[in-house]
Amino acid sequence: MVSQTNSSQTIAAEFTDKIARQNKKDKLIQLAPIGVLIALFIVFSILNPNFGTMGNVITILGQTAVPMCITLGITFVILLGSIDLSVDGVMALTGAVVSMLVTNNMNSNHFGIWGVLLSVAIGALCGLIVGLVYEYAKIPSFMVSFGMSGIAMGLATAVTKAIPPTITDDGFRSLALKSVMGLPIMAWISFGLFILAYIVQEYTAFGRYLFAIGNSEEIPRMTGINIRAVKLIAFAWSGAFIGLAGVLGAARLGMGTVLIGRGNLFPAMTAVVLGGTSLAGGKGGVLNTLLGVLIATSLTNGLVLMGVSSDIQTGIQSLIIVLAVALSAKHGRSVINQ
Repeated sequence: MVSQTNSSQTIAAEFTDKIARQNKKDKLIQLAPIGVLIALFIVFSILNPNFGTMGNVITILGQTAVPMCITLGITFVILLGSIDLSVDGVMALTGAVVSMLVTNNMNSNHFGIWGVLLSVAIGALCGLIVGLVYEYAKIPSFMVSFGMSGIAMGLATAVTKAIPPTITDDGFRSLALKSVMGLPIMAWISFGLFILAYIVQEYTAFGRYLFAIGNSEEIPRMTGINIRAVKLIAFAWSGAFIGLAGVLGAARLGMGTVLIGRGNLFPAMTAVVLGGTSLAGGKGGVLNTLLGVLIATSLTNGLVLMGVSSDIQTGIQSLIIVLAVALSAKHGRSVINQ
């Protein structure tokens, strides 16, 4: 009897130690992105004194607007253990649609804010369709979302008839051209969206369900959580934020070209990974995403100041994604099947 008691105490002590070590490890992982961001600023400031100037810092913050919108959307899908690759196409579609709905040189439309809201709704619809096909047809999300990107790109070309309309709506263009306290209005919008996403993640049942499903679908299912509904909402959420990124991209460029979304997927995925959100699901969140966007934007800005070509920058981002997938697989789940 004494032996069994001692054995139980030993197991309990080992379990307690294991939990303590895991908690310590998680805290270190959460702090790592902050250390990376600080290290980047120190290194690039030494290599190029212009990097650490207030003007360049404001430039970096201004450059976070579009990637912030994208990553705040796809983070919710990634927390589920799934993935959304529809970024480039959906951005192109919503950018094309909004450019045709606000004042432009192609038609007499002048829908203003309603054109913006409709464009974002189209983005949400694209995300919802991806979620529906993924859930009901049981096709991996990376395949469905990649297909949606191609479809949306084609629709964007059809909407504009392959002729990018020039946006002449001064109020709409002010989102990118006007600043408040040195930052473009669109940057303030993105930080406001971050606060919204953080509140949803931390203080709603939907947010808690994302983490639960990302860790294991079986336990949430046994507790009665509607897993399918959560996934559909997450994909629609992602589509809406990607759609808004397309709208902001159109405001920045001043036209509805399908090139608005080109090349945004890898930087967005890189930012999520750098922030510490696991591609296997269940770990990370929008705070990690904020740090990741700041790291990725600072990295790109620093490399540009150093004269590094865009091809090498893309290569670095791709390498980070490959390493992230490898680490996710090492922890027992593969995003390829999600």
